[in-house]
Amino acid sequence: MKEGKIEEEVREYERGGKMRVRRVVKVVILMVMMMVMMGCNSGGVSEGKVNLEAKNSFLESLVKIGEGFQDIFGVFGSAFGDVLGFSVVKSGDKRSKVGEHFENLGKGLKSTMDKLNELKVEISKAKNADGSTIKIVEDAIQGANEVFEQLIDNLSKLAGVTNDSSLLGDTAVNSNAAGAEEASVNAIIERVKAIVEVAKRSGIEIKSGNAGAEVAGGGATAPASLVGKANSAVPDANSGPKLADEVSKADPWAMIDKIKNTKAKTGNVAASNANETGALAAGTGVDNAGAKSNADLAAAVALKAITKGGKLSAAANEDGAVKAAAVSATNKILGVLNVIIGETVSSSLDKIREAVKGIKYFGTDKTEAGQSDATQSVVAK
Repeated sequence: MKEGKIEEEVREYERGGKMRVRRVVKVVILMVMMMVMMGCNSGGVSEGKVNLEAKNSFLESLVKIGEGFQDIFGVFGSAFGDVLGFSVVKSGDKRSKVGEHFENLGKGLKSTMDKLNELKVEISKAKNADGSTIKIVEDAIQGANEVFEQLIDNLSKLAGVTNDSSLLGDTAVNSNAAGAEEASVNAIIERVKAIVEVAKRSGIEIKSGNAGAEVAGGGATAPASLVGKANSAVPDANSGPKLADEVSKADPWAMIDKIKNTKAKTGNVAASNANETGALAAGTGVDNAGAKSNADLAAAVALKAITKGGKLSAAANEDGAVKAAAVSATNKILGVLNVIIGETVSSSLDKIREAVKGIKYFGTDKTEAGQSDATQSVVAK
């Protein structure tokens, strides 16, 4: 998958967020219009049975709930607007830039969750509303809070393990590569996997992507710039540009799939094309070390680029290409994680929106059941 493809997915998500806000506003407007119509027309049907004061109180509650829901989407949009996107890092950034990104995502989720809890209080005070329908909304909010808490916890731990002050994609020129710290690599793997599992439980489709073909080893091949060669030898010329080329064509979804299904492995990598992501990220170079797939190679580049101790290697005048590969690989995995987290949050908010649409009037008159059904049928369109 080309970089433009995942960038378009992120943009599509952002466009979708704006459409979701418009849908919420439309729902609120429809609810208000229907309730006004019922209030105005009720006198001609059975004036003695209609409690206009109760209906107006219910209407006012709906308006406040609608405004609160708009606030939530506003907070969500503002909090995530600055961090969602394809190019999170650039050449010259420190690894701590990745940690800051995860930290900001967590803060955005916390702000959204705080607004949700404010809405929950407002809903609990709704006047003349059917208690059973209010309970459904409260349960939906509680479910969303549980999802958000899990995401925040995992993002916090990711931020803690990607806060190194060294350069992202640290590259040794005319010197040997170094494996990333095993514990840190495994911590990232664990948290990425946990985020994916939260998303899957929320009904989000997680693509496995196209892992691509194996990448052959050799002194002048892409893996040589990733893991190095035997006896700390410098990779041959053209290995850096080849690494950049492999990363550029990597499918970001396949990279995430490789990360969540791997484990860091220290020691010498295999002198074959069977090496997986974990070994390529934390292992020591040998001659003729290849990668099991293009996605394994690119995912390992990302892990080594953002993790303490990881160091890539470049022949003379090729460090620019190697660093570009590191930045590209990092942005690819961050871009997919952004989409996964954003869609998970949106799914939770959509469930609340559906529950809000089901809030029904409950008063002392004899017509509330039919009227609430009418409201629901209009709002559901």
